Amino acid sequence: MRRKSYAVWWQEHEGPRHAGKLQLGSLHLLLSGNGSGRVAVPLDEIVTVEYRRGELHLELRHGGDLLIGNLDGPGVLLELSDALAAAA
Repeated sequence: MRRKSYAVWWQEHEGPRHAGKLQLGSLHLLLSGNGSGRVAVPLDEIVTVEYRRGELHLELRHGGDLLIGNLDGPGVLLELSDALAAAA
C-alpha cells in the first residue's frame, strides 16, 4: 500500500524552496510547510511528471512548473512519480 504523505522540498517557478510535506489525495496534492509555503495542485492540472537527477519535475496546465525533492527515504520520489502518473 502506498503512503499518502511524504517529507519533501518544493520550488515553484524559480522561486524560493520550501520544506515540508506532500499529501497525496484522490483529487489533489497538497504541499505544506512552515511559514507561507502552501500549495494545492489539482491532479487534473498535472500535464507531465518527470524524474530527473533525483528530482520530480511537474509541468502544470495553468501554472508553469513545480520542482519537488526528497527529504524522506530512498525511492520515495520514484514511488511518488508512479502514483502521480497513475492519478494524472
